[in-house]
Amino acid sequence: MPYPIKQIQASYQPIEDRILLTIKNHHQQVYLGWVTRRFFKILLPTLHGQHPITGIAFFTTTSTPTGPQIKTSKPVLKKNRGDVEEYPLGKTPLLFTKLTFQALKSEQASFILAPNTGQGIELPFTPILLNLLLTKLKPALHESDWGLEEKTIYGLPSVRLQ
Repeated sequence: MPYPIKQIQASYQPIEDRILLTIKNHHQQVYLGWVTRRFFKILLPTLHGQHPITGIAFFTTTSTPTGPQIKTSKPVLKKNRGDVEEYPLGKTPLLFTKLTFQALKSEQASFILAPNTGQGIELPFTPILLNLLLTKLKPALHESDWGLEEKTIYGLPSVRLQ
């Protein structure tokens, strides 16, 4: 995703038994993806700053802030008259099956939510964004009947990259 994120939404779709993740950037580009129960079990440790397989922490705790805080707000569904949304990866949501990390030891650390084949959604790997994703996914997870522990979906402490 080449531009800063403007809005993130997550909603549980009971007919699909999946969470629809919608990410929109400031250039009106919209990215859609399905988060299944199986993929959520892989994604959850990542959102808590741990490698999904090894459990090794990506971040170290610190008392200093990691940058500007992201303000969460209610979903904005209004469109400006001149705004035309683009769907660079198509209007059909991607079915996320892979989670890839890039440049973890640099300022440009990122992770990619991707389907089995084809391009995925690249997101900055920062504690603030991970915490925001946790916050957005929590209500959708509550609507599901996936039986995942609620205690595992609380936010991250103030942390920074190692």
